[in-house]
Amino acid sequence: MILNDDAVLTHPICDPYGSTIPPKRLDEYRQHTHACESENELVGVAVLGTGRIGGSYIDVVNSTPGAELKVVAEQRAEAAAPWEDKYPDVEFVTDYKAVLERDDVDIVIGTLPHWLHYQAGLDSAEAGKNVFMEKPLALSATEGRQMIDAAAANGVKLMTAHTQRYYPAVQEMKKLVDSKRLGELVMAHDMWHKPYQPETRPPWMLIGEKGGGMGQMDGTHEIDRLMWIFGDDIETVSAQIGQVTYPKSENPEIDCDDTAMCFLRWKSGKVATISRMAWRVGATEYGGDFFFTEGMARFRLKYGSAPGQETALYIADSEEGTWQKEEIRENNPLLEEFTEFVQAIERGDADTPIPQEHGLRVLRVFEATEESARTGREVKIDW
Repeated sequence: MILNDDAVLTHPICDPYGSTIPPKRLDEYRQHTHACESENELVGVAVLGTGRIGGSYIDVVNSTPGAELKVVAEQRAEAAAPWEDKYPDVEFVTDYKAVLERDDVDIVIGTLPHWLHYQAGLDSAEAGKNVFMEKPLALSATEGRQMIDAAAANGVKLMTAHTQRYYPAVQEMKKLVDSKRLGELVMAHDMWHKPYQPETRPPWMLIGEKGGGMGQMDGTHEIDRLMWIFGDDIETVSAQIGQVTYPKSENPEIDCDDTAMCFLRWKSGKVATISRMAWRVGATEYGGDFFFTEGMARFRLKYGSAPGQETALYIADSEEGTWQKEEIRENNPLLEEFTEFVQAIERGDADTPIPQEHGLRVLRVFEATEESARTGREVKIDW
């Protein structure tokens, strides 16, 4: 797909959390030094999986300067069918290993169920493909270490797509912290409280051993954005994790966490809490509250269509005790993230936009929360 500098996206692109991003000019996505001038110079991309947000990557790749979608791998005919109908010119195959044998594929996007990340990522790296893997990197830090080492051994990159750092509201909070506009950051509370609706989820999402549960689904997002904003030198972790909303005794088909409260302490002395709950009855709250020496700030991310849901940033920096709403831009996070990844691969950067080791560090913290919940003790992380 070749677009000139005046081109616009002619279709909306869906955000994975339910909102629809309006068409935008491509100017901001053309800030790389190796602009492609012919079909032969495009980076070949394959998408592995179409579940939940996987199909959205078809639009993302088609809208990424310098990239060309070559093939989509989806084993389940029923999952592939609606995408095949929507994109009749896209090639679909049932075996991802056939994709890895192709010379025209340089990058694979992994949007598979969590428990398949490890083998697919390992196979892709060993086949000499650069890997853009949806979070979490794997089910364990041990698996993640093997994946990253395999990529290094085969001269390719493997990045965990922690997309929330491309959300403008999260980016603005990061800028606010770094600018010290409100003084020094002291503490924060990150939250994600959302409707569970287990009947709408694929079976694997209800099984903890396969990466289901709100910890791997949402908790890794929360850990990532706190580590990005605070720094990744978390020293200790305490956590209480449970299956509260739909207890296993009453719902034997559900075997994963739905609720947690975590306490994170950084080497600097800064602290943060994480709360997450998938509720049956309740209200959605999705974002973070940050407390500084000279004020407060909070961001919220729209989730679903309930009244009052919005994406916004608020700041309180006066003695009047009121919140002031700040303007934030609109974007497509998936498109910005993947565009930066492609640019890094084209340039031959030493690392990826989100450092390859970061996805592994997030898993280390996540595993520490689970250990704390099992033992009832604070866990020290030895980096």
